[in-house]
Amino acid sequence: MTDRIMTGDADERPHGGTCPACKREYRRAITFTDDGVIRGELAGDVCITPEYLFTHSTITVAEPDDDFPTREVGAMGNRREESVEPTAVTDVWVSADPDDPDGDGFVFPDADGE
Repeated sequence: MTDRIMTGDADERPHGGTCPACKREYRRAITFTDDGVIRGELAGDVCITPEYLFTHSTITVAEPDDDFPTREVGAMGNRREESVEPTAVTDVWVSADPDDPDGDGFVFPDADGE
């Protein structure tokens, strides 16, 4: 059994193209179809539900800073910070954007800021 972050299924336009959180039309719906992550600093106009991440703009994914990521592990009195191993973005489903059917809805600026 996989522990999915979001539970939505691949569907052409979930919720008929209307974001259930804010009731606005969205550009894309994104869900993880299996174990997967988007790693980095996300910027954009989004709504997050248990099923989908609904985007109302293009999403910019910047590289995480040098201090990212760590997690706290251990029982009380024995807690410590531990580095998290990088995980590739895998099995992410992104719906089509009617205004940009060929784009993927993400911008990944390079580390030099260009």
